[in-house]
Amino acid sequence: MATAKRLPSGNWQVKVYSHTEYVDGKPKRIRESFTAPTKAEAEYQAALFKRQNKRKNTCDLSLGDALEGYINSKDGILSPSTIRGYYQIKRTYLQNLQTMQLSRITNLDIQIALNQEKKAHNLSAKTIKNISGLVSAAIGLYREDFHYKVTLPEKERYDYYLPTQNDISVLLAHTEGKELHTAILLAACLGLRRGEICALEWRDFDWKQKTVRINKAVVLTEEDTWKTKNPKSYAGNRVLSISDGLIRELEKIKSTGKVITANPTQISHRFQRAMRATGLEHFRFHDLRHFNASLMMSEGIPDKYAVERMGHSTTAILKSVYQHTENKKRNEVNAVMNQCIDSLLSVAKN
Repeated sequence: MATAKRLPSGNWQVKVYSHTEYVDGKPKRIRESFTAPTKAEAEYQAALFKRQNKRKNTCDLSLGDALEGYINSKDGILSPSTIRGYYQIKRTYLQNLQTMQLSRITNLDIQIALNQEKKAHNLSAKTIKNISGLVSAAIGLYREDFHYKVTLPEKERYDYYLPTQNDISVLLAHTEGKELHTAILLAACLGLRRGEICALEWRDFDWKQKTVRINKAVVLTEEDTWKTKNPKSYAGNRVLSISDGLIRELEKIKSTGKVITANPTQISHRFQRAMRATGLEHFRFHDLRHFNASLMMSEGIPDKYAVERMGHSTTAILKSVYQHTENKKRNEVNAVMNQCIDSLLSVAKN
């Protein structure tokens, strides 16, 4: 329940949510104010209003309208790629639920709809979480009294392949002289994302200081156009030291303007063609970042500095890579132990 605050006049005032109105196409939350000589009286009036509030503004909205309003309210605040993802969710999922009025929707309705989407499209736990998060935020914007509570599927473990140094060498040899060669170098040696690579300009390099500034990324907008924006998070804005060997490789192609003319999707397509041509075990271009993280871990670089270089705000990705390298080491230990046991049994038989 809303708590009353004392005014300079000595009276007490409470503000409670009343309804939502649209201003210039964007939602605005309207609150009612109740003032009384005592705190208890002001809070009583507010509580009584909440029980008796018969306004229908919010009730007339469908979930689809609420989703549209929420997305519009975040346009210009969230990244273009995030807004694009929200619209994709709205277009693709929960079509029946979106026709329901907010006043009638229950947690059970949402739970059933999420379950149906997961079964119909074989969606991952992460996708279901994203859909649920958007629905929760949209409903919360218009129905302050709604207590959102659904059960989400457990997070699935992605057992990815961690590229080896030999994999990187094979790919670099195969792509020599091509733009993809540069993209692989930057991803494997500096841990850059596709969007960061595509936004990188030659002026971002400081050859004297042997550094490169990462301060932008290329993302896909709702209009299916590529746009250069600020990094995904504050941690993504960073300055990286570059080695003499990497400088020598980059100086071979040093020019002006963009380092890479391709967009992120083109890089991924070219990378997969290179993977098929070389016959390497399948992995994604993004896994080159994991390779870079594994190098830092193998050298014992503290998490604090590894996270800074990767442009992450948390150690989640490092923990994932650490788990993978631990599993690899565990398999090696198991193989050695099994060989020892087999040798022991062989001697015992003789």
